[in-house]
Formats: sequence, structure tokens, C-alpha cells
Amino acid sequence: MNSSYKKDDKKLIDLNLEVLGVRPKDIDSIVKETQNVTKMVFEQVFLVMLYTRQLILQPSTGSHIEDRLKLIFIVCDVIKLKLGSAPNRTEHLKIRDTILQMMEDNKGSNDFIAYLHSLKLKNEIDSDAIDTILSSIQKEKVAFAPLGNIHGKGYKFINIDRQYSYYEMYASLRYTMTIFKKFLNQTPYDNNVIKLALFKKIKSKAKTKDFYRPSSTQDGKDILSGEQKKISDFLDNQNYAELVKEFELLHKKELLQDIRADIAIDLGVWATDIFRRIYDSKYIGGPIYRSENNYLNNIDLLEIDNESEDNVTVSIDKTILEDIYKLNQLDHLADSIKNVLVNSLRSEKRTDGKTISSSTEHLTESLNKVKDNNESALTQLSEWYIENSIDFFKKIDQIPKAIVSIIDFDLHNPWSEVNWDLNNILRFDQAYSYKKQINNQGQPHLRRKSPIAEHNKLVTYLISLFLHLKLHHSLISYEFFNLLQDIKKDNPVHFNHSDFFENPMMLSWSIFKPSTEVENTDNSFQEKSEIKFGEDEKNQMMYRFKKIPISIRNSEGRKVRILSKDTTEDVLETLVNFITNQPSTKPYPYNSSFPLPLRIRKK
Repeated sequence: MNSSYKKDDKKLIDLNLEVLGVRPKDIDSIVKETQNVTKMVFEQVFLVMLYTRQLILQPSTGSHIEDRLKLIFIVCDVIKLKLGSAPNRTEHLKIRDTILQMMEDNKGSNDFIAYLHSLKLKNEIDSDAIDTILSSIQKEKVAFAPLGNIHGKGYKFINIDRQYSYYEMYASLRYTMTIFKKFLNQTPYDNNVIKLALFKKIKSKAKTKDFYRPSSTQDGKDILSGEQKKISDFLDNQNYAELVKEFELLHKKELLQDIRADIAIDLGVWATDIFRRIYDSKYIGGPIYRSENNYLNNIDLLEIDNESEDNVTVSIDKTILEDIYKLNQLDHLADSIKNVLVNSLRSEKRTDGKTISSSTEHLTESLNKVKDNNESALTQLSEWYIENSIDFFKKIDQIPKAIVSIIDFDLHNPWSEVNWDLNNILRFDQAYSYKKQINNQGQPHLRRKSPIAEHNKLVTYLISLFLHLKLHHSLISYEFFNLLQDIKKDNPVHFNHSDFFENPMMLSWSIFKPSTEVENTDNSFQEKSEIKFGEDEKNQMMYRFKKIPISIRNSEGRKVRILSKDTTEDVLETLVNFITNQPSTKPYPYNSSFPLPLRIRKK
């Protein structure tokens, strides 16, 4: 949904909404719901990122979590590299999936090495990949013992069960920047966006093609009936709401439900893309237009045995049942079981050989229900979040600080995707320092470099270039190369609005600030930005960094700082207490486009 419209249109939009009784509080309510959903999506992402890093800070768990994640990094990177040219792609993927499953079974490093050597002995696959993995394991000194029972059920991490799969923890490091970019690549649903979307729906409803049919013609001219003349006047004066109200084509309740459904579908696609990047090892990326991974829509949820002529047996995995209980979805599960049983009966052929219901008809019926299933999803998820939030983010503008806290922590961690941009921001720093050196020739050097200030500056550059500005992270990026050259030559550097992420929430942490409005050829105004990073901006930067990392309230109600060795055990205990909390009273909209929360463990 696009929020851009001429200033003269604002009055027209407001008048049309007012005719249908859409009040400012109705718009504000939708905005609030979208903000809650946005916070919920980020909170789920932030929880797995924080949990992983807190475990790394706590080596006393005996879990050797860092070595285990290193092994996954090695295997996934080698397999990904080999997939491009290997004819036996399936075999390489099978190796990766087997190792991931062995990791979930808490096997030790010797078990992995033995498995890899057994593959070499079989001589059924390209040994280069195996040799590369084995040599990397030795080079990185990866070693860890097996952990207690299998499937993560027996071993305790600081007297608590592991909350996420090893792959999810790996992905929270490997795709840190990718996940943040996906999160920021969504236009916020503010008042203007929602008003314009509502107006377009009213206008579309008003411009029904049947209205344009003349009742008769005379001398080549259309003769309009009294009703058609009235319709024509409404359209000519852009009184679309008056038209749909007059002919009862659209009502306020229907309009608001429809826009909520559209937003739920849009945000559901966006959230699914982010979540799958974390939990799905087979996910390539890109938009997902239908949610196919919800438990209650998954064919693997309920196992049906109807081989017997007299009995039908329905079974469900106990772990999944526990997760559904956490979501307060047992009543909905009962309805799903009922539907499965009915469909099981319908799938059987009648005595005359005719089938009651086909899978194609069922699919068509399901697609037709997508909009209906999402009408209340936005409101439901907003209410669910309010009750189940860990209260990290009381306001939407608190999210940037959490993003910065992760980047600040990961900057020099070679296993994090954040670190992979370090060379780029160092090149940017050199170019910018060169520019300042040329401009300040002959002036005395007044200030020594502070290690903390230098670190904060690099984090600021990284956020500015890759989480505010949409620069590609590649070292050979054409646009990045041109930017460096312009800075060195002290050429004016300007960026259009389209050069930045759709969500501008990282603006306050960026060195790129709005400058002046420039009139384009189409008489519209395009906001431009330029680099602003003088002494005042640097002082503001240092002040902002004093506010991170953020704090969390423990079980005693005391605030403890996250991402600190001194408070790791306290933070972990608090996180686990939240992740494994008691069932809520608010239902989760499982049958909508929204994916399940990441904290609900996936099988």
C-alpha cells in the first residue's frame, strides 16, 4: 500500500471517509494493531537472537554451544559452495540435513567425524566436500562431547531445556543482517497509508462498470436515466462514499474488516518470510504468499489410520499438542480434528463409484476462505501480543535500540553476518577520514581517538549504509564504489527516498539525514538526504550508545542488562520463563496468514 498522494487529496479522502462514518479513532485503532503485530514479529526474532548470544556468553553450561554452532557454519557453508557446481546436489543436501539432525540428537563431535569418514569409505559422493569439512573442523579446533539424552529432552542448559533448535540459533547469527533487512523492508501502516487504502477501496467500489451502461441513445448521444445521472454526478464530483452509501454497496463495518484482512495478509507474508529464514533450513528466501507451515494446516499434524474397515484412528505428536496448548488453541484443534474426520469419510467412494469431494475442490474452497480467515486476524494477534509480550518494546520506536544492541555485540564476531560487513565500513571510514583530512589541512588535531568512540562510529556507519540506506553488501558493489569515490573527492552525496528501506525507523541512528525538497519534472516533491556527521552528530551518537544494551526485568522485578557476562544466567532464566510461560487466555489466529511464533518449537 502506497501512502503517497497530493496534499490537495487529503481533504477529499477525509470527506469520503467521514461520509461512511470512519472516524479518526477507527484509523488509530488499526494503526495500533499493526504496530503491535510489528512489535510481536520483532520480539520473536529478538528473543532467539538474544537467547543464542546469552548462551555463547555462558560457557559454564557445558553445552559447548559455540563449537556446535561452528560445526553447523562449516557444514552449511561448504555444502552451499559445492551446490553450485555439484551434479549430486541431493546427496550434498542429505549430508547437511543428516548433520543437522545429529546435532538435534546432541551427538558429540567424534560422532560427526565418524559419520563423515564413513561417507568417504562408501565412495558414493564427491570427497572434496567431506575433506573440506574435516579440515575446517580441525583448523577451528571444534570439539564437544555428546549431551545426555537425545532430542533435547534430557540435557539441561543451566538447569533448563533448550528453547530453540541448533539451526535456529545458527540462523540467528548467520543471517542477522538479512533478517534485519527483511524486517525493515515493510512500509509502516501509519494513518496516511491506511486512509489512502480505505479511500481506494471506496473509489473502486463506486466505479462499478454496470453504472456506465446508458439506458438508451439518441442522435449518437447517451441518454441517462435519473438514477444514472445521479451516479454520474457523484463520480464527477468524486463523491465516491456518497455513491456507495446511497446504493448500499459498502458499509463502514465491511470496509474496516476488508482493510484489516488486507493488512493481515500483507503482514503475514512479510512475517513468514522472516520466520522461515530462521527456522527452515531448506528455505531459499523471497515472498511466501500462503502460510503452509502452521500446525493446524499441516498434513503432518494429525496422523490418520483408516486402514481398518471398522475404525479410524487419529493421533497427534505430544510435543505439538503441548505447543498448541500454550497457544490456547485446544478448542480450535478439536474443530480441526472434526474436519479431518469428515474429510476422511468424504474421501471414500460411494457404492456407485462417485467421490463426494475432490482435493481440487477442497483447495479451491480453502483459497476462497483466505480473506475470511484474515478478517479478525490482525485484531486477534494484537490482543494476543498485548497479553503475551515480554515487554521489551512498549513503543515501536524502541526497536532500533534493540537492533543496535545486537549489531554492537556482533561487530567483531567472525561467525555473525554483521562482521562480514566490517571490511566495507572500514573502507567507508577510510574514505570519510580522507575527506575530513583534506578539508582540515593546516588545522591542529585537538582530540585523541577513543576506542569506544571508534567502535560506536563503525556501528553507526554499518547501520547507515546497510540498515537505513539500501546498499548491497558486496565488496564489488557498483553503487558502493561510486559512493566511496564521491566522498573522497568531496562531491555532493544525495540519496532519494527510494534509496532507503521502506521502514525509516533507523533514521535516528544514521549519518544520512533529510536535506531539502527537490521538485521533479512531474511536479511532485521528492525528499532527498545527505551525509551529516559533524561534531554535534558524533556527540549525539555517543549519548545514544550509552542507552544500550537494554535491560530486562527478572523474576524478582529487578532490571538486569542483557548481553553482559555478569548477568547472563539471570537473563537466560528470565528468557526461558517467558518462552515457556503458561497458556494465555487470548487465542492465536493460527488459521490466518500469520506464522506461528518462533518460540513455539517446530518439529
